[in-house]
Amino acid sequence: MHEDDATSDLPVTSPPSPTGSTPRPAPSISRRDIAWLGLVCLVALLVRLPFLTMPMIADEGGYAYATRGWLNGTGQLYDDLWISRPQGIFYLYAVIFETLGTDVVALRLAAWISACGTAIAVWTIARRWQPQPVPAIASLLFVVVTGSPSLEGYTANAEMFMMLPSAWCIWTLIKAAETEWSAHWLFPTGVLIGIATMLKPSGIVMLPVGLIATFAFTRSEGRDWRIPAAWILAGVAMIGIPALIHGWLLGWSDFIYATVTYRLTMQSSATVGVSHHLAAIGRLILRILPMLILIICVTLIAHRRDILRVLSMAMRAIPVHPVREAARKIQYMIRHMGEPPAERHLAVPGDRIGMLLRLWVLASIFGIAMGGDWWAHYAIQIAAPFSIWFAEIVRAAAASVRRWLSRVIAAATVVVVLVPYWVIVLGSTEAMSNRLFSHPGYQAQDEIAAWLRENSEPGTPIFVAFDQAAIYYLADRPPAYRHLYDQELRALPGSYSDIISIIRSPERPLYIVSTRQPGPYPDASRTFWQEVGQYYELETMIDGIPIYRAREYNPPAL
Repeated sequence: MHEDDATSDLPVTSPPSPTGSTPRPAPSISRRDIAWLGLVCLVALLVRLPFLTMPMIADEGGYAYATRGWLNGTGQLYDDLWISRPQGIFYLYAVIFETLGTDVVALRLAAWISACGTAIAVWTIARRWQPQPVPAIASLLFVVVTGSPSLEGYTANAEMFMMLPSAWCIWTLIKAAETEWSAHWLFPTGVLIGIATMLKPSGIVMLPVGLIATFAFTRSEGRDWRIPAAWILAGVAMIGIPALIHGWLLGWSDFIYATVTYRLTMQSSATVGVSHHLAAIGRLILRILPMLILIICVTLIAHRRDILRVLSMAMRAIPVHPVREAARKIQYMIRHMGEPPAERHLAVPGDRIGMLLRLWVLASIFGIAMGGDWWAHYAIQIAAPFSIWFAEIVRAAAASVRRWLSRVIAAATVVVVLVPYWVIVLGSTEAMSNRLFSHPGYQAQDEIAAWLRENSEPGTPIFVAFDQAAIYYLADRPPAYRHLYDQELRALPGSYSDIISIIRSPERPLYIVSTRQPGPYPDASRTFWQEVGQYYELETMIDGIPIYRAREYNPPAL
């Protein structure tokens, strides 16, 4: 392992550090470091600036709508304000409303602040693991990747906020290992895991990371693992118990159904088939394909020594002379790329931070898979450990080849990371929205919401068929059906009949907004639109989006 020049903050008799059997000096923070972190935060803002006023996405709209109704007392969480998330995201949105504002720009500035806080954690962890330039590369890579429009990284999605406590719980765990498993660091580790879980349920994957690492590290030191693990669990309980009490006060069955039961039984990785997983993974791969190709190429260069070893073993096992000659040529080309790396940090025995990174990556993949849909913004969960790991791979690859090739590696990394931002050249927000969003009507939602406010009284129910929950928030009109997303409508077996019954009833919503989507039902929602045709008439068109108004109710003759 490399050693930094700064003086250690640990005594000579301290226990093994997370980087190995010998304590690694903890470098002091210089003005240059502070300046670099300021630059990283500035870059994080600059890459998000073109997207601050992009249309509010469905997730942002749903969180904002539920939070406003909860704060105003016009609804109750997990009843008419129904979203399958714990309370954390609503508390966070409430803080944003009270401090930064209630519009989409305020939400996305909050996401930028979260990204900056996480970037500092990434830099801190990478700095404790490897010397420069790895921390610098990791922090800069992180803010650019997480701001990527292909991952909806500029939005105020739950993943953007969950990654902040997830990253810092890794740092507190490292500090706990360096301070003889002090409760002063273990308890905050659990608290941060609890906060991450309250922001998004997949944050719970950080709990096994903490417990497994604690078990492995303490056992290697001959310590009892149970007390450190208990402190972590106590920290989680510090957050979880108040949430459960609050859920009990709201209505225990509604709370548990929304936050646990629904996901496990209706919308999770376990409730969808293999074909669904494969299709969703395929879509995600297509979105990040350039990055995947770069990762594979750079990793092969950094680990070519191992590749050469495998090729040598294969040559000895191949009797055919032409094939062996071809293998020798390949081996010669790889060898002459440059001197092979002298060390491999991810494989160093006793490298505790390296082990934590591997656990963190595996946990993040599991967290991405939990929902079963593999949405692009789910990939943000892995951005922090990936940035640290890939920064070291890039450094190792560039340092082990000739100068011209190291420059090619650096240039390729910069280009591939920035490729998703090409949409900026389209200029206008509308043009970028048309390119990024597959939902018709996203670009017109502000105008639609303004029209609904002008043509209906406050509290008048509307129905958006079948997604784009942001319209409910922007129009400040309640939904006629409490489930806001087409995924929920698809998952709940009785949702179709419920909606049709609402359309037929005297209390039907005044307006129905079409998003020009086929809908989540097997008949492409034809039955729904047939009912709309009987009870509604076209009122107006806004940028090609039809809005239907309910006809006057005529009770059937006796």
